[in-house]
Amino acid sequence: MTTGVRSAKKIFLLPLLALTLPVLAQLPSLHAQVPPPGQDAAFDYTPEKGEQIEEPERPTVRINLNDVEVIRHPQMGTIFISKHRWRNWVERSLYLILVNIALLVILGSLPKNDENNLIVSYFLSGISFMLAFWIFLCALLLFKFRSLTGVYVLPVSAAMCGATYYLLLKVKQADISLSDLKDSFRQQNRAGSSDQRLSSVDGSPGDWPEQDFLK
Repeated sequence: MTTGVRSAKKIFLLPLLALTLPVLAQLPSLHAQVPPPGQDAAFDYTPEKGEQIEEPERPTVRINLNDVEVIRHPQMGTIFISKHRWRNWVERSLYLILVNIALLVILGSLPKNDENNLIVSYFLSGISFMLAFWIFLCALLLFKFRSLTGVYVLPVSAAMCGATYYLLLKVKQADISLSDLKDSFRQQNRAGSSDQRLSSVDGSPGDWPEQDFLK
């Protein structure tokens, strides 16, 4: 039943399609019309005499070379380097100084009566020395950039190095005292566990004349 309905629809649509084909053939063809060269298109606006048309402003890029150092490299070409790049190194040195101060505070407040704390203290002192050396390198770069801020950064790096060395001496002293204390406890334990009758007696046979069997 369904197949018969579909075939009937096809038979009904075929005559309609045959009737519409001649109508479509009579319609004018639509082609893109291009004006000949030298002639304006129909949709272009032609200004009147004396009328001025404002041209749209085009974005422009302006470069201020007053704060830029221009380097003519034979292989890499033209290189633009900012004259204020020393500010970045001042900021980096400031961050390193703050981190080093925090490490020194931790190193000074850490108790040194345990082996684990001594190991951590040695580790922090090494990091502090490394940060002080980085601050020293920042000062050298500031001098290379001809910035007077290196005069302030260089003494700070020296002070950081001196403070780290002082705290390292304290850690070393605590380490030595702790090792001496452990050695004394070990000797006491050995003396307490050994038999006193088997302990050696200082002296020679001549120290007791009445007990000298040679006389």
